[in-house]
Amino acid sequence: MSGEGEQVGVLDALVERVLRTYPYRFTLAETQAEREVAFRIRHDAVTSSGWPLPPGLPEGQERDGYDDEAVQVVGWDGPTPISTGRLVLPPSALPTQDECGITVEPAGEVVEVGRMCVVSQYQSYRHAAFIALLSRLYLEMRSRGYAVACGLMSPRTRRLMRQLGLRLEELGDDRPYWGEPRAPVRFTLLANRASLADRWGASDPA
Repeated sequence: MSGEGEQVGVLDALVERVLRTYPYRFTLAETQAEREVAFRIRHDAVTSSGWPLPPGLPEGQERDGYDDEAVQVVGWDGPTPISTGRLVLPPSALPTQDECGITVEPAGEVVEVGRMCVVSQYQSYRHAAFIALLSRLYLEMRSRGYAVACGLMSPRTRRLMRQLGLRLEELGDDRPYWGEPRAPVRFTLLANRASLADRWGASDPA
């Protein structure tokens, strides 16, 4: 294994350790019924925040054209669905690139991470359910061989990501997107290896 590969492997192991700290389990939504679980969580997040929904959506669901090809991850506490997030993989069009008219480098090797939602009962100042979801999305991305991600993130989410030890490269200014101002960001595994190790390597993430 090359030196770069070894470093990424260390980061993978760190994220796996963090994820094992939490009591939640995660599944990939394979069937239509399973995907609708994710869409309902997103719908509830949108409506509880007072964001508008586009017309023509199925009752109680939030979805868009990217969902047909996206990987939908759902988090569970026992039988209760508590969180969701999606990965849009190349060569599919990426929402960040389409919305902002940019190309996120390296072109064709970037995964879009987005639609991250945690149901209100599981939101807390320690962000346990969100951290577990983010860890699972990371590992799913890695299992498919990708090391660079992008997304459109609100100022609040960007602050939280930095508090968690994730360094973001902002690619533009905030713009209205999915209910609130969001900016395009890019993040890579190796750029975050040291900061994530400092944040999580020797501490209890719970």
